[in-house]
Amino acid sequence: MIQQKTMTLEDMPSVEEALNKASELWRVPVEELHSEVISEEKSGFLGLGAKKLTVKITGPEDPDLITKGVAFLDEVLKLMNFEASTKQNENDRNMIEIEGKDASDYVVGRYGDALKSMEYLVNLALRDPKKEPRLKVDSCGYRARRSKSLERLAEATARQAIKFGRPIKLEPMESWERWVIHTTLKSNPEVSTESVGESPSRKVVVMPNFEANAESEFTPGPAMMRVRALKERNNVRNSRSHSGSRKFRR
Repeated sequence: MIQQKTMTLEDMPSVEEALNKASELWRVPVEELHSEVISEEKSGFLGLGAKKLTVKITGPEDPDLITKGVAFLDEVLKLMNFEASTKQNENDRNMIEIEGKDASDYVVGRYGDALKSMEYLVNLALRDPKKEPRLKVDSCGYRARRSKSLERLAEATARQAIKFGRPIKLEPMESWERWVIHTTLKSNPEVSTESVGESPSRKVVVMPNFEANAESEFTPGPAMMRVRALKERNNVRNSRSHSGSRKFRR
């Protein structure tokens, strides 16, 4: 997609002033700009004072971020002698799809490391990679497969956290991968999740919800049994304490 730059400037003393201002803001030579006077007013007695113009400035065509990203990665793949090409994802305007003979193995890499590096590279080259929305890069449906794998990991980790009664930290993940973990376990009342650490080492912690687990029908592990026993002893002590205080008052 190609975007046309436009700008409307008001209260301009001249067309030249409007062109110079647009040139400075866009960092584009005046020769590449087109001007159109929208309205003209004259101030002062009988209209003999200074002019006030409203000028529309049109700049050169400017490819949007996704178009730049597609072109950039195409050039990178050519320089690496990969038999692969890029295109914009039909359903996600911020995602670039890589396809071709070398797309599945070399572009994705082990555990998606090469694909993550390529995604970071394109964002670093075209924009501040810490800002949103970021460009996303996919290859041969890797993200969909990874999402399914993360869903299974989240559910298995939740079972372990409940069984052993302790928080479990997962491996460092990208923001979208952590989002899959959080979303998968959001509706599970027996656990909660949170992200800890700083990128690129930021990871998800899955924590058991002891209050919910005390009411559940699952088969507890040794650690959870100790937690339940401790809770029951505390309840008994509290009950005795309240009973004793009532007798004292009588």
